[in-house]
Amino acid sequence: MRSRKVSAREVAQAMLAHIERCNSSLNALIHVDPERVLADADAVDRRWKIDAAPATALPGVSFSVKDNLWIEGRPASQGSLLFADFIAPASAVAVERLQAASGVALGGSNCSEFACKGNTTNLLHGATRNPWDATRTPGGSSGGAAAAVAAGLGHLALCTDGGGSTRRPAAHTGVVGFKPSAGVGFPSICHF
Repeated sequence: MRSRKVSAREVAQAMLAHIERCNSSLNALIHVDPERVLADADAVDRRWKIDAAPATALPGVSFSVKDNLWIEGRPASQGSLLFADFIAPASAVAVERLQAASGVALGGSNCSEFACKGNTTNLLHGATRNPWDATRTPGGSSGGAAAAVAAGLGHLALCTDGGGSTRRPAAHTGVVGFKPSAGVGFPSICHF
């Protein structure tokens, strides 16, 4: 993106094609809306055309958001049948910050119901599989996020971590899970 060799739309299209090919066997990502992803990527491209070198850190970087965090106008079910039809009225601050940095939100990543188990399965979306071995779990509760990043279904993922919910799935899938110090104001992140 920074060298202008690819556009945010091209990156998003490639990521959506990869999700289409790989996600069905993993069930890592849920609530992916290709039209919205492309519209968000187009907005990044417009911003980059207006400002030749905008001061943004993540131009075109795609990210998923754990299903217990909000992306405005998209489902946020927390892996629960109780919230199956809930649409987020606003975005989480961390989502807003990534979007302000020209990141493109792909959609939600699967998590255990209410992010309360050490594996990633729920009655609403089913089980997420480990991309290294589909007979194994990616752990939880951020298993969808870690599995997505490990499989290349997004460059990074926003997660939550109260007792290892990001760090443990990252270890299960061979990616890095980062839990910032309390009070910093950022959620956990999984990335390569």
